[in-house]
Amino acid sequence: MSRLLPLPFVLLALVVALAAPARADTGVFQDPGKRVALVVGAAAYREVTALENPANDARVIAEALEGLRFEVIHVQDPTRAEFMDARQRFLDRLAGSDIALFYYAGHAIQIGNVNYLIPVDAEFGTLATVNENFIDLSAIVNEMDARAKTKIVVLDACRDNPFEAELAEALAGTPDAGAVKRGLAVIKSGGPPEKPADEGEGFNTYGSIIAFAAAPGTTATDGEGANSPYTAALATELAKPGVEVGQMFRAAAANVVRETGGQQQPEYLVRLTDEVYFSRPQPSDCDYFAIAPYNQVGIPGVEFDAIRPSRAIPACEEALANEPNHPRYLHNLGRAYDAAADYGKAVEYYRKSSELGYVPAYSTLGVMHINGQGTGQDFAEGVRLLKHAAQMGYRLAKVGLRNQDFTVLFEADQYKALQSALKRAGYYDGPIDGAFGKGSHAALEAFQKAEGLSLNGATLETLDRLSLLDIIPHYDLN
Repeated sequence: MSRLLPLPFVLLALVVALAAPARADTGVFQDPGKRVALVVGAAAYREVTALENPANDARVIAEALEGLRFEVIHVQDPTRAEFMDARQRFLDRLAGSDIALFYYAGHAIQIGNVNYLIPVDAEFGTLATVNENFIDLSAIVNEMDARAKTKIVVLDACRDNPFEAELAEALAGTPDAGAVKRGLAVIKSGGPPEKPADEGEGFNTYGSIIAFAAAPGTTATDGEGANSPYTAALATELAKPGVEVGQMFRAAAANVVRETGGQQQPEYLVRLTDEVYFSRPQPSDCDYFAIAPYNQVGIPGVEFDAIRPSRAIPACEEALANEPNHPRYLHNLGRAYDAAADYGKAVEYYRKSSELGYVPAYSTLGVMHINGQGTGQDFAEGVRLLKHAAQMGYRLAKVGLRNQDFTVLFEADQYKALQSALKRAGYYDGPIDGAFGKGSHAALEAFQKAEGLSLNGATLETLDRLSLLDIIPHYDLN
């Protein structure tokens, strides 16, 4: 990025040009990635009254996903053995997948904060026989997490549940009496891999959507139509071309609340690092003139140095006039003002985009804080924003944290501070003299290896780990 070149090295070169997918003949930009879905509908229960809609619900979702070029494994009324077989076939196909989607309609139950799906041949029993009768959802979720880039779990399974009542009655007066709870448990997302067992199943990385037909701990209805209210709303959204997937689930939830008069309130958790589309939108002029090269819209994008503000700014302002809270357009307009050296407005739009959860905006806003453009130079805040984007999987933020050596700006005082920090950490035993020679370099690399940091000198991540961000000399790129 040319605005960063006045330093004697390229500081925080965050833009990486990547090959972009070709434009589809249909006018809609299609994601060429591998997509696999497991769709299960359980209705014809043997021990309890059959459900009306899950068979239709699963069928309509399977057909919609097939139309979106998913490889779909569709199972109706599975026994436990058939469910387990379908689960394994699904997991076997996830290697190298870009999107893995699991949809379930039927009965499910929460026992001890763990969600279990109920196959049609399940029998009433005790807690000791739960795993013999039911399907532990965590086994599916955890495998999806390990094998796919984007993971989506949709549970239209919060119906009033006779299994719940029978188990609760059987356990009355026992130490396990409170184990069976109404509705489903929250599926944790983004927790550490070593989370306690009682936190429930969950995705450990960003790049996931978890959707309940009704809020955890509450129930949903089958509805009076051919499909449940939630599945009907979701199927409608799936049929719309060019809708971002996170927005799709938001719209489906809003439609259910409206259609049920607020009696059913779906809940969803969207933790995506970038926009995801089942069918990509037709890019706007704002995209053609200002979107960054690494994007999910399906066009090459524009390198920062190639942005023409005279065309990009009006195009993006027009796009935002129609969709004022569109996070990508806000970020594009920020880039356009950035290229025009109107850094105050650039920061304004980057910040608005980040407040709407657009991950690239956190990274770009972090760069603006580090470079002191459009805002006061604040290395701590800049690193905080970059770390947030990096933790959400945005690799260009990781580049900014790991790849640039700030010692090019250092003089004796900064080297002394670095030597002192390395001595306190137990890696340096030489003099604190500001002469950063072989011994000092060896100590720095030893510290970085021990901490799992990049060996690229005094990077932002290294200085942050040593609590030395405040020693970076201020510089002016304006």
